[in-house]
Amino acid sequence: MRRQSGAGTLAALALTCVFGVTLLLSLAAGAGVYRRVADRVEESSQSRVSLSYVTARLHGCDERGMAEAGTYGDGGAVFLYEEVDGLTYETILYVYDGYLMEMLCEKGWEQDAKFGEPVSPAQALEVSEPAPGLLRLVLTGPDGMARTADVYMRSEG
Repeated sequence: MRRQSGAGTLAALALTCVFGVTLLLSLAAGAGVYRRVADRVEESSQSRVSLSYVTARLHGCDERGMAEAGTYGDGGAVFLYEEVDGLTYETILYVYDGYLMEMLCEKGWEQDAKFGEPVSPAQALEVSEPAPGLLRLVLTGPDGMARTADVYMRSEG
């Protein structure tokens, strides 16, 4: 019976250890890359979702005169009107303190911008009406990228 030398056993053990360390380093590097990509996608999607939220709210109020552009706080805002039991309520969509905010109150009530409910992170909202019935929204997301949407109020045209 032949005896194996300790060198062969040590070589096999060293090769297994090198393989294990390489595997762990590869997993750590892959996890870091995945985290960075996921963070970038999350930032980008937040501003897209915010803009989609505003456009969906506008389409929900698609009646003559029930939506308009304006200013609220320090920037642009979208005002959506709804009549319930003879009272007109307004929903205001605006940006305050780094968030797209939404506030519901009776039309004409003066409310401070801080009383709105945060929807999602955003830096700025610009709203204009380049043509009758057409609202142009420019929302700057938390990543600093501005995204634009043109919403044509169907009942206006």
